[in-house]
Amino acid sequence: MAPMVTENFVAASNASTSVTTADEADAILKEAKAIVAQPETFYTLYVGMPHSDFRANFSNLPGWEARHYESSVANKNITGWEYMRTFYEKDKVVCQKVSIKQLRNGPVYQHSNTFITEDKTTAAKIYREMYTILKNRYPMLEKSIPYRITTNLHYTPFFQASPSADIQLLFYKSINATKGSREYVVYYAIYGGQVYNLY
Repeated sequence: MAPMVTENFVAASNASTSVTTADEADAILKEAKAIVAQPETFYTLYVGMPHSDFRANFSNLPGWEARHYESSVANKNITGWEYMRTFYEKDKVVCQKVSIKQLRNGPVYQHSNTFITEDKTTAAKIYREMYTILKNRYPMLEKSIPYRITTNLHYTPFFQASPSADIQLLFYKSINATKGSREYVVYYAIYGGQVYNLY
């Protein structure tokens, strides 16, 4: 059964955050908490979301840059979408990216949210807020995904939140390929690929 969603992407993403807020740090943390507040869905996205609903909610998004691409997974045609925006808080910058993968003109099978910043303290606060909310909802989280910064990017733990969805939350350091600078990443994803025999 699909999660109940009553807002489109614009309303859901702008209701809790505004890039004109006086305190962007609070806005970013509020956004992070809102993303993990409802099980298995955020910004109206959920595994199995029909293409028509996805396109109705994810078109003409003010304040977001959009990118679209086509690929193939397990011999199935895949459409990918990325939506990006940037928060500024004093001398700190936090980029937010929402990624969606769906079968070509079919249902969504994966969606993720990524926060990227060069400030480790800001990233750690975002991760702590998201982890705490998920841990309270899913007690098995601590065993499946221990609370820590991940140093091995091949280490990608997840836990099964329901028969149709796996959840992952990672905090790690990477190198920006174009700038050569260190970045701290908080990555939250909901996967339903098993349902569609993609892995």
